Order: sequence, then C-alpha cells, then structure tokens
Amino acid sequence: MRASVLAVLLALGGPAVADPIQGLDDPAFRLPFDRALQGDDPTALKDLHAAAEAGNQAAILALPMVSDWLRATLPFSERKSLARINGVPMAEAFTSANPVAALWAMGDIASDTDTILDRAFALYDAGEPDKATQLFMSWVNQTGGYHPQPDSFFDHPTPPWAMAYVLWGRMQDTVFATEAETDALILSRIAANDPAVWIALAAYSGLHRSDPSLADPARLARIFAAAGITPEDATRRMQDALPVLRAIHRVEPVLTPDDAIAAAAAFHDEPGFQPLLVLCATECPATQNQCAAAYVAAFGHPYGRTTLAQPLTALIATKDFFATPRGRLILLRSAAGQLGAAPASSPALAAARKVDACLADAVLAAVP
Repeated sequence: MRASVLAVLLALGGPAVADPIQGLDDPAFRLPFDRALQGDDPTALKDLHAAAEAGNQAAILALPMVSDWLRATLPFSERKSLARINGVPMAEAFTSANPVAALWAMGDIASDTDTILDRAFALYDAGEPDKATQLFMSWVNQTGGYHPQPDSFFDHPTPPWAMAYVLWGRMQDTVFATEAETDALILSRIAANDPAVWIALAAYSGLHRSDPSLADPARLARIFAAAGITPEDATRRMQDALPVLRAIHRVEPVLTPDDAIAAAAAFHDEPGFQPLLVLCATECPATQNQCAAAYVAAFGHPYGRTTLAQPLTALIATKDFFATPRGRLILLRSAAGQLGAAPASSPALAAARKVDACLADAVLAAVP
C-alpha cells in the first residue's frame, strides 16, 4: 500500500485538498443526503445508492457513512443489495473515488504501518483533523512512537495530548534511543514552548496517579536545570497540565468539575474539539461552556467518537454537520453508549449533571 499512498500524497501536492467534489449540487445527491442528515428515512439510503451507481462522486463518498446511519432501517435483504456500488464493495469504491478518501481509507491500517504517519499528516493538511488524529494515534499504538520521525514531525496541528504520548513513551524507552537523545528532544520541546512536553513530563512523573511512578527525580532535575527552569516553576507547569492528562488517560473514570473545566478550556481551540462545541451551542445554548466541560467530566475528550460516522469535510463542514440532528445524535449516542445497563444512575451521567444538567439530559435522551 505504501506506493499507492505516496502517489496520493503527490497528487495532493502538499497542503491542499483535491479537486472539488463532482455532484455536490446535484439533487440526486443533495436531496437524499439532506434527508439522511435530518432523520431515519430509509429511502434516503436507497436513493443515495442509486446516485452512486449513476456515477455521482459525492454520493459515492457519502454512502459508507449514510449506510452506517440508516442500514438498520432496512430489511437485511435490501441492506445486502446496497453493500456494493456497481459490483464494487462500498469501502473500495469510496477509497477509489477521491485522493483524500484514499488517504483515510475508512481508517484501515491493517497492512499500512509504514505509511500511517504520512497519511495522518496529509489528512491534517487536507482539513480532516479528526481522521488525521485517529491515524496518528494508530501509529503511536503500533510503533510506540519510536519509529524515525521526519523533520516536520512537530509542524502539524497534532493535538498536544496526542503528541504527549510520543514524548512520554520516549522518556520511558530504554531500547530505541539513549537517555541523552531523549532528554535533548524534551529540552527542544521545552524551548519551543510546546504544551505537549508538560503533559508528558506530568505523566512520566506519575502526578495523575495516587501512587506516583518511579520517575527518576535526578533526571528531571537535570532537564529542568538545563532548560533554565526552577523546580518550583517546573512543578507548577506539570500541575497545570494535569487536567488534560486526567481527561485523556482516565485513571479515574470521571473528572472533578474543576479538572473538567480546565481540560475543556485547554482543548477549546483544537479542531478535534469543535464537534462538541457545535453540539453544545446547538443543544445547550444557554450553558454551552458548561456543556462542553460536563461532557469532558463524564466522557473525556470527544476524539474518535464520531470519526467513522462523520462524512468528509468536503461534503459537509464539521460545524455544519454537528449542527444537524444526525451529527448531534451520533455524538450524543457515542456518550450514551458508555452509561451502562442503568443509564439514569450511571456515575458518568452524575458527573456530567454536576457541571451541566442540559448536557446530561441530552445524553440520557439519546439512549437507544
């Protein structure tokens, strides 16, 4: 797959999206797609499939997501007939239809370890941050973040919490790099004022745990001295990073209101946090800041919750998608699915309600 992915990267020509999607304004695509965004109309899926088989590129690119939303509304026999587009499996047709779709490939990483990072960075450039971060974290999970890093590794809008996993892993590594090499990397990120490094240092120090890890205090002291940072300032910066670390690493299943508010403020400007902000502005306009913090308190960062179900941004912008009933329902149901067998008495729901009752009620209402 590496050769084909590299060909896609060349076709994109750097930080640019592919040519405009053909068929976006065609009623054969627009009408069923809009119906699918509004509710569970099974004819929307069938009409969109017909448009895809007629060659409408927008319909081909939308069909896997709309199928995910609506296939349960159809009998099994009809679902089976809609699984292919002119005899080609739906996912394969999607990947072949557009360079950005080829990079995403519905999140497939089964045979692609060598190019996951290339794909992630290209997806950031193409305006697909959630899908890019999904692949970036897949690369971290598969490689530990130890594989060689390109010179541009820190030049992409990777969220600080995601980059922190790489730095934290390297600090714990005793095989792939020497301690001196890793400490030089940490010092370079401190000099760059990278928030990821303080999340990583807090994690390495075990500050998010009731039983701190066996971090080497002498090593930390050397790093801070070399960076010209006092121990007191270093401790303050690590403590400031703790809400984000707790929200991501989830040693405790729920966050305190104070930690949730601080973490939501830290996440606020991330592109991958925008789905939640849009949902809160639409669902809980009177308490939208508390709404976002309530979600973080109960469920952590919304990263990855809607990645497969969200259409490419070339079809519908993130802010527009999560303002629709479909977008809101997908995000709310991703949270509702974590409430367990007794949703109304779930500790997660109670944690959300402490911060914002509107968000808690919206999640409860989304329980299937």
